[in-house]
Amino acid sequence: WRRKDTSCVRNSKEGRIKNPKESKGAAMKAVIRKQRMDLSILFLEVLIESTSMFLVKLSYLSSKIDDKQLGVMRVHVKRGINLAIRDSTTSDPYVVVTLANQKVKTRVINSNCNPVWDEQLALTIKDVTDPIRMTVYDKDRFSGDDKMGDAEIDMRPFLEAHQMELDFQKLPNGCAIKRIRPGRTNCLAEESSITWSNGKIIQDMILRLRNVECGELEIMLELADGPGCKGLGREGSKKTSWMQTKQLD
Repeated sequence: WRRKDTSCVRNSKEGRIKNPKESKGAAMKAVIRKQRMDLSILFLEVLIESTSMFLVKLSYLSSKIDDKQLGVMRVHVKRGINLAIRDSTTSDPYVVVTLANQKVKTRVINSNCNPVWDEQLALTIKDVTDPIRMTVYDKDRFSGDDKMGDAEIDMRPFLEAHQMELDFQKLPNGCAIKRIRPGRTNCLAEESSITWSNGKIIQDMILRLRNVECGELEIMLELADGPGCKGLGREGSKKTSWMQTKQLD
């Protein structure tokens, strides 16, 4: 008699001999593939959940930031007048405008102590008590830029004009709403008028630069509401909260 070899079994469907060890190895590989797939799915689920939580937090922080934005101040930097000489016979001036931690600047105009920039710069208002600071610099290629004076602007008189109980639409174009005189508490070189012009309130002013031998800046202020801002403009006869606080003080 001959012992029957059971190490191999014929697979009738495939017509070939199948080794039980190979079948066991294939089964193990299938289990490993399934485990890897389960881990991949779990990783994707965790990643999606983490991303969703991050987006929720980002949206929350954005809403908090927007809650602090009151409006947008547009500073129209028109020109410089008799600015100081910082090179041999002239200067290459530009203006840096800051409000709290924001900073914007004009382009550089070469070899001109009476430059005309005619540029509009925008700054977000978060605290009406923060002053707008303007600093003029002389651009140098091979060394640090030299200061050519600075000035500060108190926004509150301009913002208060927006809260006046007037029907602005009935005012004639160019009508002066409020006048501010030069004094020790401001940098005005001459009287400044807040006027109703072409359907909006603006303030033209000439600033005398400090910490320098000479020089003035001519600028204009205009208030605009930005995306997500609460707004500082008039809403009927209601005053904004910062105005109510000021009156209580």
